[in-house]
Amino acid sequence: MSVSTLRARLTPGAPLALCLMLAELAAGCSGQTPAPVVASVAEWPDFCGTSLDDIPDARARFEIDNAIVKEKLNTALLPAMRAHGIDMWIVLERENNSDPLHAEIGGGFSGVRAAFIYFDGGAETPEKIYFGSHEQPANSVIAQTYDIKQYYGYSKEGLTPLLREAVHSRKPKRIGVNTSPTLPEADGLTVGLRDFLVAAVGSGYASRIVSAELVVRDFRTTRTPLETKAYSDLLNWTARWECEALDNANIVIGKTTAEDIAWWLEDRALGRGLTGSGTPRVVRNGDLLPLNAPDLPIQPGDIISIDGGLHYLSFATDIKRAVYVLKPGESAPPDSLAKAWTDTLRFADLYTSRMRPGQVGHVIWEGLMADIEKQGYAIAYPDAGGGAAATSKAEVGAYGHSVGNVAHDIGARIASDLPFAYGDRVRFPLRASEWVSIEFHVSTPIPEWNGKTWYARFEDTAQVGEQGATYLIPRQSRLLLAVGSAASATR
Repeated sequence: MSVSTLRARLTPGAPLALCLMLAELAAGCSGQTPAPVVASVAEWPDFCGTSLDDIPDARARFEIDNAIVKEKLNTALLPAMRAHGIDMWIVLERENNSDPLHAEIGGGFSGVRAAFIYFDGGAETPEKIYFGSHEQPANSVIAQTYDIKQYYGYSKEGLTPLLREAVHSRKPKRIGVNTSPTLPEADGLTVGLRDFLVAAVGSGYASRIVSAELVVRDFRTTRTPLETKAYSDLLNWTARWECEALDNANIVIGKTTAEDIAWWLEDRALGRGLTGSGTPRVVRNGDLLPLNAPDLPIQPGDIISIDGGLHYLSFATDIKRAVYVLKPGESAPPDSLAKAWTDTLRFADLYTSRMRPGQVGHVIWEGLMADIEKQGYAIAYPDAGGGAAATSKAEVGAYGHSVGNVAHDIGARIASDLPFAYGDRVRFPLRASEWVSIEFHVSTPIPEWNGKTWYARFEDTAQVGEQGATYLIPRQSRLLLAVGSAASATR
């Protein structure tokens, strides 16, 4: 049996040492002399995260989620409401039409109509009220975290009298609702539900309804200790998931395709009780191959970069990991590629140093581009779909973004000042503690590719602080290495 066949039959993420052991056993049984192998490195590098075997079960996930929602509502919401002069925030939804914030404010089954109401009565925490048609179970965030829970079943009056009484008895000065022209995460209120709200509270209070888009922004981007711990765990699992996909156990030279890797990523996530997907991009001699082409197997000298993320609780990740497929006789990537990655990391250092609270998204971008122009790089401006055509020009493109509950989240965007494309996010200031994707590319001419550039893609997640952004998990400090079906490899 061939080494390739053995690898193809291994389960996802099979240890490299097992690959070697089975390969040598197969050779011995057939009377063949085992081929020389490169010594295996048993440990994953730090930028490959932690094992996917330690993901919490359903009960543990609920306990984590409940604690996060309670901490978030009690510590992050009132400062956001007070900063924008809103003393009551109402989130309305119904079955099969949840608000984008549904999971992070408690989830549950919305039924006919549900109202999440938060009121600033002057205390240290907001009053948390939930009205819905269906009773929420004892093991739910709503049951364990909300101060008032009231259920109206299929009564003729429905939600209306409950909503009206909650508003009229508290006499809010400004009622925030989730409407926004540019922020999809803050635009969950449908026209139908807005009309319902106006009718329920009456004209006197309807005139006090305003957009809560900046409350939503500040609430979401104020990251608490518990959610930062949970998100760091998810980032570590994401890094290992992507590194496993690029490991020798999964890459068979001349057989494995980018499409195979993409399907493996989805299957591996499902197998660990998560969901997720990734886009493997293959660069061959400076040319980006068609995405997920089913008829272009991996070859020696290819660079494979995965851009993807996992979903867990109410969080989503978005990072990249890259591998170089060694050619016969190589034990490391060519010096030109190693230097290109070093240059990429140097720009990452410059980038993170600018990510300080109060700095505006497009202003950060403009400063970074001015600096790299002085270093001789061209500026890569936004293009359609992020294409990377073969070129011989050294350039840098930066397009970082807020990240956390979705891949492209509600906070500041590090890009050129194009509101039609990015909404108001390019004009938002960074906020202390928010999570950001440090995402960019550095294109470096490679002599071995006749001067074509390597479009080196970088993306890792950091948290904004006074001294700049700090990575939540180790960034990819070097290229991973793979040799596919040749006898073995190092990581």
